[in-house]
Amino acid sequence: MTDHTPRVAPHDLAAEAAVLGGVIIDNDQWRHVNDLPADAFYSGLHRIVWLAMHALAQAGRDIDMVNLQSHLIQQPGRNNNTALDDLGGAVFLSGLGDAVPYAFVTAQYAQTVRDLWERRLLLQHGNEIHRRVYGVGMDPQPTDAIQDFAARVPTAQARVTSSIVTGAQADQGALEYIRQLTAGLSPALRTGYPDLDREFCGFHPGSLTVLGARPSMGKSSLAIGIAERVAGQGKHVQVLSLEMKASQIAIRQLCHASRVSLRAALAGEATAAELARLERHARNRAERTLPNYMDQPDTTLQSVERLARHLRSAGRLDFLVIDYLGLISVPGRDGDENDTQKLGIISRGLKTLAIQLDVPVLVLHQLSRALENRKNKRPVMPDLRQSGRIEEDADNVLFVYRDEYYEPNTQDQGIAEVIVGKQRQGPRNVTARLQFHAESATFQSLASEQSLL
Repeated sequence: MTDHTPRVAPHDLAAEAAVLGGVIIDNDQWRHVNDLPADAFYSGLHRIVWLAMHALAQAGRDIDMVNLQSHLIQQPGRNNNTALDDLGGAVFLSGLGDAVPYAFVTAQYAQTVRDLWERRLLLQHGNEIHRRVYGVGMDPQPTDAIQDFAARVPTAQARVTSSIVTGAQADQGALEYIRQLTAGLSPALRTGYPDLDREFCGFHPGSLTVLGARPSMGKSSLAIGIAERVAGQGKHVQVLSLEMKASQIAIRQLCHASRVSLRAALAGEATAAELARLERHARNRAERTLPNYMDQPDTTLQSVERLARHLRSAGRLDFLVIDYLGLISVPGRDGDENDTQKLGIISRGLKTLAIQLDVPVLVLHQLSRALENRKNKRPVMPDLRQSGRIEEDADNVLFVYRDEYYEPNTQDQGIAEVIVGKQRQGPRNVTARLQFHAESATFQSLASEQSLL
């Protein structure tokens, strides 16, 4: 006899509530359970609380009733409600604490949640195999491809232990890295500017590099120049510009490559010959690897992380450039772009993302105007100390400085200094000098270089 009774996916709401309540009662339990992803919770309400707990922990705040309520009140919910309203108010949070028999066994409740999540993963995997076998919503797939997919059974335990590396494995990884360096095969991405590459050891996988400057120094232009040169090395580069649309960025690069006045192009004064040059260079550039851009990206930290993970899993991300840090949104922390806690959350999130995806991340940062009060206005590392944890989180810190911006009669007309304030793989406090073309707001090495534009 066939059983047609509808089945609910495996879950245990009481165990989920006990995990949440156990942490609220005893914050020391957090370190035993914080590796659980939000998806491990079957209840959407429990996922909301779990994400709030992670946000508090990331901000260095206690995970208690008061802080949870304060955080959830600031999070948007449905139908113009707050996230706390969606939960049913503070009563729901109080109930979580009441649901805990013994807080000291919170890790055991978490294991129950993890096991049931793993069962749900198996169900999802089985359903996907069924869909592929019958070609539901897709073209029929070869049997061997389906078998390969079926063999990749997802497990929660594998996700937890996949990042564990033994000491012996770490030694072998170090030896392989040294061999690559010896053979001239550094895994670091070069900037593509010879003058800068002599001083800066490149963007290593898993690294976070901060490019800081005051407004109008050209940091966005330098970042785009680096992005184009890295893409020219055959790498997948994704640029998230929160200030300019892709076409606005391309105008500068295309005008510089075509030797067409940017001012004339934007004023609609380009001649027929200049338009022909622009078209020719656009065709030439289309034949090479260029960065990808995203117009009107979602600016929240979570959406940036989600996009990067999607691109990496699809094999389409080797280098991520974000312009700029201060425009990334952190729900509940927005309002003052100089909020040190908000900037610290973002820098820590981007560093974690770089490590997890094993890709270098370059993020731009606008420095405080406080340095304008100094006689020597070249940025230095202490200029980052009002920006949360950026100084600690960043593996590399680059500063851009143009003396002609402050001293019109300087001898360094058209010269930009790229100051290496910090780098984990090389010397600090060294400077590379680049040519800055004010007309097109683009950079070029003073040394001979083959144009990648």
